[in-house]
This record gives sequence, structure tokens and C-alpha cells, in this order.
Amino acid sequence: MSTHCLISFGSNLGDRDTVVAKAARLVDRSGVVARSADPDCSLSMAGLRTSRLYETPPIGGPGGQSPFLNAVAAFATEASAAEILDVLQHAEQQLGRERKDRWGARSIDLDVVLHGQLRGEASAGRRGLIGGRGPVGTAGALVVPHPRYTARKFVVVPACDVAADFFDPRFGWTLADLAEHLDAATPSMALLGGDENLRRTICERLAEEHQIQIVDAEAIERGVSIQDALWSSNPFNHAKPWVSPSVPRSLRENVNVEKSRSESAEEMPFRQLGLPRLIARIERTTLATRWPAPHQMWPVSWRWPEYRLEVDDLDWAVGEIASAMDSMFCDICPVTNDGDWW
Repeated sequence: MSTHCLISFGSNLGDRDTVVAKAARLVDRSGVVARSADPDCSLSMAGLRTSRLYETPPIGGPGGQSPFLNAVAAFATEASAAEILDVLQHAEQQLGRERKDRWGARSIDLDVVLHGQLRGEASAGRRGLIGGRGPVGTAGALVVPHPRYTARKFVVVPACDVAADFFDPRFGWTLADLAEHLDAATPSMALLGGDENLRRTICERLAEEHQIQIVDAEAIERGVSIQDALWSSNPFNHAKPWVSPSVPRSLRENVNVEKSRSESAEEMPFRQLGLPRLIARIERTTLATRWPAPHQMWPVSWRWPEYRLEVDDLDWAVGEIASAMDSMFCDICPVTNDGDWW
């Protein structure tokens, strides 16, 4: 029986249009894309369905990089997520991908974003997701859904071209829901997991190194004023991104979460701030203690979008969260009228 798969494309080095088009053709001809519609699979069209091409600014990494071309593709498949990752990594090698600087320029970047039964009735906390313990960059380390795609507007927006009704099995929202949610308010995260010292250290460095506002959302929910909950003497700026070292009780305990999604700012449980766009689930890890499969991490009935971060390198973690905040509201401009670019 076929399942669904969503993959992402990115390039900001060399002839971007040509490289991304070649990547799409390599995937299409690899044997993992179903060629005929499966009556047992709700993906209505066989073959590789590609979004428009979008141009986005480089985020994080060394300066002086060129803008990215980004796209996503959806398809039905009988291949496993690990088999698809092998295909993507082989395509990267064929197209000259060199892994040098983290967040550096790249000729091509291909990722598995979602894999599984992604249409129909969504129930949060579903089992059957994938999590690995192998070396980073190998199929053994693959985690699906992609642990950080929820903060990447350059993935979520193109995905809505071809898979707006695909849902994330962890929290049950469709990609269209997620795109609307990210666009509805200032980029923000609440940290969960790790320990208090780790969360405090991350927040202090985000404030000092990236000028991100740190505000205790849990304290505001208890009635503390936003200025008293702010880790700064400067006035709180509602137009600037913010991070909280704690998660509001209403999200931890799923109190009126569905209702809160549709409420106006004046009606929310903590009116001054609003709910964070994402919950960032963090944990200290080493290669020997990588997290288990996501279905063991996300509680049943958890209903808020998450961003997962394994903190085995504090410098990387701080930079990754700062980049995620930028990614949530980066400019993203379509440069083709449809997905017929390959």
C-alpha cells in the first residue's frame, strides 16, 4: 500500500534553476515515486507533484551568500523514509553537494519532510513515526517528520501549493493550518525540556547575541505584567520576535488550546502576549543518547506545533533557534507560476 511523502529542495550555489530541476528529475526517475494511482492511497495524483519555485534570503551561516531557490514535492510511494533519504543523498552527490560550513552555501539540499499516511482524519500523537540513533547525516539518524520544518516558512509555504491538506501526525494540524498560524503573529517560541539552567543559558545567549526578546510566558499567564516578565529594561516590542524559557500552562495541559487558536489577542488566556507560535522541545544529547522515535516524545492529544532540538552543541543550538525565528517570517517570493519547472 502506498503512503505519502513530502520532500524539500534548496539551492543557492551555481546555476540554481538547473540544479534544482536536475534534482527533481533524479527523484522522479529513482523508482521511489508511484507511477499509478493507488486506490488505497488518498494521494489523488500519481507521479511527482512539485510546488512553484520560491526565492528566499539565506538565513544563518557565513555572510555574502546568494538567495536560495526553494521548492517541495509530494508523491505517493511504497518506499520507506530511509530508502527515500538514500535516494536524496545519492542525488546530492551526483549534483556535487559538498558539506562544509554549517548553514553554508550549497549547490543542492534535499530533505525528507513528512512520510506516512498524511491525509484523512488526523489524530495527534499517532504512532509509526521514525526516529534514529545513527550518525548525523545518515539514514540511521533520520527523524520524520523533520524535527525543525515547522519553523521554516520556505518549506511550509511551498508545501501548501501541492499538499495543503497533508497533516503532521504529531499534532494533527494540516500544512495549511500551520502556514496560517505562522503568519498570524510575531515569530515566537516557548522552550520545553532540558533543565532550567539549559533553558536560561539559551535565552541569555539569544538576548545577548541575537537581540531576541526574552519574556516569561508562564509568568504572564499568572497575571504578571509583560514588562515585569521581560528579561530587559527596554519596553516590550510586539513587532519583534520573542522566546519564553517556559511553556504556558494552557499549552502544557491542553487547556482550551483549540479554542485559543481562534481567539483574538484580547480574548487569549494571557492577553498581553498571545500564545507562542511554536513549542521548542529541547534536550541535552550525545551520539550515544540520541532521542527515541518521535511517537515516544509527543504525548497523545498534544495539539500545538513543535520544533525539536537536540542540544549536543550549545553554540549550534543557539544559532539554530535564532535562525528559526528568522525563518518564520522571512521574505518568500514565487519565481514561477506553477510547478512545471523541471
